[in-house]
Amino acid sequence: MALVNGMNHLLVQVTNLDRSEAFYRDVFGLDVVGRDLVAEEGPNSLLRAAGGHMVLLVEVDSVTPFRPNSSSIHHAFYLREEQYFRVRDRRAAAGFDVGDTRAVYRPKGQYSFDVFDPDGHRYQVQSVGKASSEVLMANEGSVVCGKIDDFPIGSVTHFEDKQFYLVRQEPGFLALSHWCPHMNGMVEWRQEYWAFYCPFHSATFNRLGECTAHEKYPTMRIHPISISEAGEVRVHTDEVRKRPRGFHPDQFTPAKSGATSLVGAA
Repeated sequence: MALVNGMNHLLVQVTNLDRSEAFYRDVFGLDVVGRDLVAEEGPNSLLRAAGGHMVLLVEVDSVTPFRPNSSSIHHAFYLREEQYFRVRDRRAAAGFDVGDTRAVYRPKGQYSFDVFDPDGHRYQVQSVGKASSEVLMANEGSVVCGKIDDFPIGSVTHFEDKQFYLVRQEPGFLALSHWCPHMNGMVEWRQEYWAFYCPFHSATFNRLGECTAHEKYPTMRIHPISISEAGEVRVHTDEVRKRPRGFHPDQFTPAKSGATSLVGAA
């Protein structure tokens, strides 16, 4: 149970108050409230963020921004998407590195770069944009995957360029979008665990697309399926359907000629 309801201010020790006040004002866009408003030992400057949180800079003789055996102590600023890009572009124009060394590990729409203040304090500037919640699909039309008998019961086949997994079980077929319903990471099928896995936040899903992680993320989305009279399995990538938690058997498309998906969008 959380015992803290909110944060009033973050205290940061600095060695040159004028220099640091200018940095937090000009780089992060914080508003300077005033000097020596807080009963701290040493000169101090209070700054306010747009959300009302305060950053208190306190001048000291020396600063140790790194813990022993660690790369840094760091804090994070979460910005709106448009604010993030303004800050990033302003830093880049000033000649600073704004690259994200962990970009390949982030889901779509999540942005981050690091900023070090004049005393070496590390800040991770982050944002979660619209792309993280968009419903993604390949828009490749009706994709012919093969004949019914090409997919043994229990098989999971990844059509990576079409952005879905075709799952065959005893009741029929499911076409699961390979985009994680949490924040659009690309899920991996792990045969040895009989589970889907999203590497961004360690979400796991069973072959029905139900979340099995401790954090209960939404059920994986599905594409409609139809099977021709000749037994060709077709996945319709121009449409994707959200599903409520809890699997319903009629979400399967029966493995027989002429069958179609029966479930509409949730």
